[in-house]
Amino acid sequence: MTPSPSIDWPACIVTAFDLVGTKSVAASGRASFAMIEMHRFAVAKINTGLPRHSHGYVWNDSVLLLSYHTTPAHTRLAVLHELSEFKRALERQSGIRTYAMAVRGRAFPDDTLASPVFQGPPAGQPRAIVLKTSSWAMANCFLIEKALKRHRADWYIDSRITRGTGLPEPFATESVSLLPKNEERNINMYKGFFDAEG
Repeated sequence: MTPSPSIDWPACIVTAFDLVGTKSVAASGRASFAMIEMHRFAVAKINTGLPRHSHGYVWNDSVLLLSYHTTPAHTRLAVLHELSEFKRALERQSGIRTYAMAVRGRAFPDDTLASPVFQGPPAGQPRAIVLKTSSWAMANCFLIEKALKRHRADWYIDSRITRGTGLPEPFATESVSLLPKNEERNINMYKGFFDAEG
């Protein structure tokens, strides 16, 4: 699907975080506790912090963040620093390591998303929510996870995000065929965190 020139498809960075190994500790109840702690922290942080991200979503052992700050390179670097700080705090709060996939792409235009019309109890929240992260970029996060998770990286980042940012060399890079055109794109893999200078 090629974006129509008459519709504004905003450039974006979509990042998906997952807790590592929740299935292995599910029976003990530790995973449930970790997910509850993760939810509390992530919701509070999305609502009161993350100035470089416009929207965030939380479910089960996952967090999904959307940023429209894609250019120039130093702006993407600032987004990566914000993501790294979030990841570090999320792990500290939940007590479980996370990994993240970040993809640069275009989000579906706002005017193509259905507006919720039914406000349900108890807090007046809509019963149906269309994720603003909905895009090929979001789908590509899961393609990257499936293709590369054997590397056990902390970060799987689209090279279009890291290009020109001055990040250290990744420990591995592999190409993955991504939507919508099944074009090969290099995905850089990193360990650890991206600490802001100073």
